[in-house]
Amino acid sequence: MFNDSINYLKDSDDAAKTVLIGGLLAIFGFLIIPALIVEGYVIRVLRRGSAGDTEAPVFSDWGTLTVDGLKAAIITLVYFLVPAILAAVFVGGGAALANDAPFIGGVVALFGGLLTLIATLAVWYVVPAALVRFAENGAMGSGFDYESLAPIVRDREYATGWLLALGVIVVAGVIVSVVAVVPLVGWLVAVFLGFYAQVTAAYIYARSYAEATDHQLREGPEVDDGRPAV
Repeated sequence: MFNDSINYLKDSDDAAKTVLIGGLLAIFGFLIIPALIVEGYVIRVLRRGSAGDTEAPVFSDWGTLTVDGLKAAIITLVYFLVPAILAAVFVGGGAALANDAPFIGGVVALFGGLLTLIATLAVWYVVPAALVRFAENGAMGSGFDYESLAPIVRDREYATGWLLALGVIVVAGVIVSVVAVVPLVGWLVAVFLGFYAQVTAAYIYARSYAEATDHQLREGPEVDDGRPAV
């Protein structure tokens, strides 16, 4: 999967054009709409990748890309509200208690911080699957279909793919940080490289989701004693 994902965008017919457009949109991402278009393109990658298409999509039908990007952003935001609320309640509450009971306030803040960290990691793990689910079905509600998502995120195929995508993101982040030290040219290269890594990770998510789905179908539903139902 790793080699396929690295070459996914590079081997497409319009690779240079796609990277150029994606990078330029990323540069102007602060204007919001360009960022939504890039996110919509990622959703298109997820949709086609999960369906087994090995050809990277092109930037077309920009209105649809924008709408899909907006929906994906909302889904992601809703998920990350969970750790944000935990942080506000526990860390903020601990800080308030610290005025009258410093020890208790510190314990509450520490516990809240750990809980927030765990929740953030959990959300970070689940969100790619939720976005693939949304990409496949087109309805925002499908991104919160926990009954369908639960067996996927518990599957080793998805877990392996998620870790692989994490590795791509981390390595790309390190390279981007090094390249970005060079003024102007380095910054531009970093932006385009970042887009390439984003697409690569999205393809890995899509394929690992599809493989997890296939694995679940092969294994079949389980009865109460843990054996496959017959």
